[in-house]
Amino acid sequence: MGRPKRLYPLGRYRLRVPKDAEADKAYPVVLEYTWNREIIRKTTNVFAKIADWNQNGNQGRGELRVSYGSEYKRLNQLLLARVERIDSLLAEYNERNPNQITAEVVAGFLADKPLARRDQGKDFVEFTLERLSSDYSRNRIGRSRYENGKSCMNIFQTFLRATKQGSYRPDAIYVGDMTPELLDSYIAWRRDVKLNSDATINHALTPILKACAYASEMGMMEPAVNARIQDMRIVSKVSLSEEEAEFDGKSLSKEQMLSLLEYYKTCLEPRRKEFLEMFLFAFHACGLRVVDVMTLQWKHIDFSRKELRKIMIKTNKRHVIPLTEPALHILQRWQEKRAGCRYVFNLVKDDMDLDDAEALYKARNNATKCINQSLAVVGEQIGLPFTLSMHVARHSFAVFALNKGLSMSVVSRLLGHGSTDITEKVYAKFLPETLSAEIAKLDGELSNLTI
Repeated sequence: MGRPKRLYPLGRYRLRVPKDAEADKAYPVVLEYTWNREIIRKTTNVFAKIADWNQNGNQGRGELRVSYGSEYKRLNQLLLARVERIDSLLAEYNERNPNQITAEVVAGFLADKPLARRDQGKDFVEFTLERLSSDYSRNRIGRSRYENGKSCMNIFQTFLRATKQGSYRPDAIYVGDMTPELLDSYIAWRRDVKLNSDATINHALTPILKACAYASEMGMMEPAVNARIQDMRIVSKVSLSEEEAEFDGKSLSKEQMLSLLEYYKTCLEPRRKEFLEMFLFAFHACGLRVVDVMTLQWKHIDFSRKELRKIMIKTNKRHVIPLTEPALHILQRWQEKRAGCRYVFNLVKDDMDLDDAEALYKARNNATKCINQSLAVVGEQIGLPFTLSMHVARHSFAVFALNKGLSMSVVSRLLGHGSTDITEKVYAKFLPETLSAEIAKLDGELSNLTI
């Protein structure tokens, strides 16, 4: 009987020399596997002369001779470690997948991107970006979320590089190598090094968690691992302190709004005063979003009807907003200095194409950054306990309207929300005055039921 066939191949090094080899020339050392009469090779970064190579050394695996020089021991150790690692990976693969080793599988292990892996050697960042691109092309996500997702993955690569946790490159990791422990480290890094808030970290986790869920569906990741990863979002701590119950830091009270108006009246910086006018207009125009303030055109304004008619950028739906006297007064001020211009406010150039999603995205980011940097200074100077931004105008209008008795459905329509469910989800916690007023209506009836 002949010897039984080995279930997986073992590697050995060879000096790759041509037929007309030269004695004084150095040739590459290659790692070679033979399987089913097919030879699979991978070059190394080692070169040696024929006299410095011993093919029978290291039990036939090949090794450098002493004559190679002072580095021969170290290089032999590196070569041996590499071939033993690949041999053990092949043995492990054969144990999990009996009789399924092919030349392609061996080549995959040699390339350090093994097709033998459950994830087919797919890079996680590359995989996540492909999913983002697919969702964006099918209009499942908007330009903003698409660009934010790409930015998040750039930062994730920075994290891998900074913490040396890449699996096959300093800034790269296979899909199957993603673990809850790695994400725990990522969360800690963003919190301690990037100084991100929990909300920002959760946003950064969104494309990662979605990619992991999809990888699990495709069989590229263990379902049990994905289940633990999906539980990695940071849960907001619920505080019952009186201070937080009174104010959550996202909207201006009537007193704070009056302080802002007083600041506006005495402000000596022209551009900051203009930003404050934009903020106040957004508030009085029923919480108009900053991107719609930025892209507001004179053709959208009907002074006779006291209305603003515009297709909202975020929802792509036509929206009609009744304009109050304060809002009209601000528009009239800008009409005097923007006569003949396309856009109401000087935040974008008149020739900007609103159909160019990338240009619009960049313009919005630039405008928002400029306005918010200026408003943040204003907020500090009037003593606000939170950072003032354009979006605070939207929150402030919604809270003010709800606490003055406007119904949730009316406020939802004024804000341009797709449904009242969205409004309730965001603003239900802002209703202490409204709830108190509603309960007060029951006082008379309840007083007869006291014990």
